[in-house]
Amino acid sequence: MHGFTSAIGVLIPLAGELVHQGSGMLAMRVASLIAVCIALVYARLICRDLRLGAFPTAFVLAYLAFDQNMIFYGMSGMETQVAVTVILGGVYHVRRQDLVASGIWLGLAPLARPEFVLWVAPALAYLALANLRRGIAAGGIAGAIVAPWILFTTAYYGSPIPNTVVAKAAVSPIPAILSNGSPLPWLEWLFGQVTGHIELLLYHFEPFHEVWSTAAAPLPGPVLIVIAVVVADLFAIGLVASRQVAGWWPALAFVGLFFAYRVYFIPTINYYDWYLPPFLALVMIVVAAGLQRIYVWRPMITKFLSVALAFAFAMHVPFSFGVESKVQAVENEVRTNVAEYLKATVPPGESVTSESAGYIGFYGGVKLFDYPGLTSKTSVRALQALPPDQRDLPHLVAALRPDWLVLRPWELNSLREQFPEIAAEYQVVRVFQMSGVSDAQLDADGANTISFGGLSETDVDEKFIVLRKNCATQSGC
Repeated sequence: MHGFTSAIGVLIPLAGELVHQGSGMLAMRVASLIAVCIALVYARLICRDLRLGAFPTAFVLAYLAFDQNMIFYGMSGMETQVAVTVILGGVYHVRRQDLVASGIWLGLAPLARPEFVLWVAPALAYLALANLRRGIAAGGIAGAIVAPWILFTTAYYGSPIPNTVVAKAAVSPIPAILSNGSPLPWLEWLFGQVTGHIELLLYHFEPFHEVWSTAAAPLPGPVLIVIAVVVADLFAIGLVASRQVAGWWPALAFVGLFFAYRVYFIPTINYYDWYLPPFLALVMIVVAAGLQRIYVWRPMITKFLSVALAFAFAMHVPFSFGVESKVQAVENEVRTNVAEYLKATVPPGESVTSESAGYIGFYGGVKLFDYPGLTSKTSVRALQALPPDQRDLPHLVAALRPDWLVLRPWELNSLREQFPEIAAEYQVVRVFQMSGVSDAQLDADGANTISFGGLSETDVDEKFIVLRKNCATQSGC
């Protein structure tokens, strides 16, 4: 099953497993540490080529080194930090028209994230416009790197398109441009998408709030809003200041194309944080260009803003590290134990449905029909057969009738409300929950938070209920 979006995100852990079984996650974390060092070097070189001063450059480097999502997703075992490096390396070498290096980084780009074709296209166009022969050669190098993966996934999985992409598209379908002969519903949807994603982008300009689960921050809300507005203003100034820089337009084109991609394909929910760090790395370089433009008029303002913004995006460290250590303790107590229980209990061939695909898939090793089908074509086909407004977890359970369910309390309540007869076919066999917290808190979606020093994050994974179909008639329950 092509149940992963990033080729690099699975190849690096695979290399670690080949060296020593059980070292895949460690390999990804080590690769992320190496990647951030390379990313910092390339960011410094890009800032130098853009003729940014010491203070704007220092802001960019501080953001890349200390931003909350830059740290979190790299250390959680995702490919995010490697993707940042791939983008920055490509931007630097493409702008300089380095043939071999450009080809290599552009070849790695789609392997890091499929949507990075939005970077490859303007980059190759720029190289071809500068020198057609060298542009074709760079494209050939990139193609030679990508082609083996495309051939392998097509031959082995049946398609180079990750199942994760198909699954997300199934639960968030794009409406038809014409509805009963009128484009107004589509235009209303598009307007909501544009305004919603602008709001989400501003939210990611706020320290602490760039993490989707943040419930409270150590800084007052008005202060965070001021920071976001300042960053947005500097970004606008930086766009104007840098748009005429030679060779910089492919990077700006990618920023625009990536935002357009999010508007059209990604729902306006405060989630999917791991998509944004490569995009935000370039955004913050543009912000630094805005700081440099102000330096011409008011040097002290640039110095003050550079230091203040660097501190603002780094100050989460003592707070977020404390919160994340507590979150990990919850994961070990609840989701890891759920998965290990399933591995020991579920007979071979019996199916399990849950939204929590990561832990159950990694530690459980069971036949998983997850929601929304990130690792299951069976789930995707079942959801695609449903009307768009019914593509939720209860309807998936009703369509598949799996042998086992692993649900959060509100997910189980929703199943019982929508499909009481089907819910009655299942019996609770185990409950895994965080100790020391009342059921009243654990049973309500978003009611419980994990806090440290004024930073609070909502945790929705503190209680899971394991149910088995027709358990009363089977032995071993």
